[in-house]
This record gives sequence, structure tokens and C-alpha cells, in this order.
Amino acid sequence: MDEVYKGRGPIAISQRSKLKAILVEAQWYLKVEEQLSSYRQGLSTKPFRLGGTMEVTGQVDLALEDLRRELAAFLQKSEENVK
Repeated sequence: MDEVYKGRGPIAISQRSKLKAILVEAQWYLKVEEQLSSYRQGLSTKPFRLGGTMEVTGQVDLALEDLRRELAAFLQKSEENVK
């Protein structure tokens, strides 16, 4: 605890070679908590939105129909290969 108090950094406490706790300086802990709380608040108030990031051009219905035909052909070939 003296090392943490003197500002030499955090101290890891382990038990049976497994990390169980870390001793840190109180000021460092408060600083990190403050940063995390502001980060968490920022996430909850600003949702991720994709609106307006893409514009679809061309004939979407024809493209979807082509994809359906390609998928049907692929599935038919796969079924024939299984038999």
C-alpha cells in the first residue's frame, strides 16, 4: 500500500497465480470513473444512425429478381449434387 500511496503505480494482488484485485490510488480511480461515466452518458444520448448515409439508385426490383433466380439455380445445383 505504501508503493501506491507514494505514487509508484497500481499493485496487483494475486491468489494461486490468478489476479484477484488491484490497488490503485484514489485520485486515479476517481479520474477513471469520471471518464467512464461521461463516456457511458455519451453513448446513451447519441444512438448510432445510418439514415442518409447511402443512396440506392437503379432498378431495385430487377436486381432482387436476379438475386432470387441465382439463389434458386444455386439451390437446385446443390440439391442435384447431394443426390
